[in-house]
Amino acid sequence: MNKVKILTGYILINFIFSCSEGYEQNYKTFGEFNEKNERNKGWFPAIIYSDVTEIKNISYLDSNSAFGKFSYNNSKLYDSVFSKNHKINLELFDDNIRKNVKRKPDWFLDLKKLDKSNLEVIKKGRFYILKNENEKKIYFILSS
Repeated sequence: MNKVKILTGYILINFIFSCSEGYEQNYKTFGEFNEKNERNKGWFPAIIYSDVTEIKNISYLDSNSAFGKFSYNNSKLYDSVFSKNHKINLELFDDNIRKNVKRKPDWFLDLKKLDKSNLEVIKKGRFYILKNENEKKIYFILSS
């Protein structure tokens, strides 16, 4: 019986994804985000901890790509995450925005309008992750 429920859920999720331009997820708190299933969380990098708020994502199943962001409070925690991962050039992050520019949501950052001296970028798996230290925000792109 569980296999039938799982298969039905999988078909339903695929139907929802295929019928929409993008699948949006919005959570005000980590608690709301943490209640979601692992499939939904797969569209987010594994660096979301209990201090985050305003978690947002739009994902596209057809291209296996996503844009997302969240705010954080614990600067030391995210400084540690970024120091433990290999930093990459901001241009690689920007290249991934340009690859998917038609799908970039209005709420996603505009690199042309930012002070780049407070930005750090890492790559973790298939995620390109940017930290804006001044705003205490993380932006990320999942790219195929």
